[in-house]
Amino acid sequence: MSSSSVRAVAFVFVLLMASLSPLAAPAAAHSAILLDVNTHHVVLQPGDSANVSLSIENNGSAIESYNVTIDTGSLSSVWAINATEDVVENVFPTWRRNTTIVIQLSSIAVPSNSGSFNIHVTEPEQNITTIITVFVSVAPSYSPLLSFDTLGSSLGVMEAGASSTYTIDVTNAGSVSDTLLLDVEYETDLVAWWAQQNSGNNT
Repeated sequence: MSSSSVRAVAFVFVLLMASLSPLAAPAAAHSAILLDVNTHHVVLQPGDSANVSLSIENNGSAIESYNVTIDTGSLSSVWAINATEDVVENVFPTWRRNTTIVIQLSSIAVPSNSGSFNIHVTEPEQNITTIITVFVSVAPSYSPLLSFDTLGSSLGVMEAGASSTYTIDVTNAGSVSDTLLLDVEYETDLVAWWAQQNSGNNT
């Protein structure tokens, strides 16, 4: 598959996930616990991290404390997702409390590691729970690396008319298959040119 095709497929996948985000709603809801997040879809580059703000509203009639747990289910292990507070305490009726969910993505992640996780908020005395789903996607990254070594130096000296063979190591450090186009440029040896100019002017 060509580079443009791979990029198009990756872009369409991210757009598809984004289009599903507005449909994300509590996976299981109890009327006494209302949940919301500032974003239902998080897109990260490999190695990046982000915070999701979770809003918990006490829709009951008494002051409550809530347990917050994360269910990553079958989500790839390249994701590390943690709640900054295991317990959100003393939420008055009709009041909201915000807490933070930290999302970290490994530097070795690829777009196929995208998925979702669930946030469980439980009131332990009545044993009631509301669950909300957040989607996470790995953004495609493109990072070609070139390595050129001539006995410890990146400079190679050649006599006029001579030919040499050099080995260039090409590494795809991105997260998707890619096609790399190589182009060779050269710069005039300005030191030699200037020396010749000066020599000509002195004669």
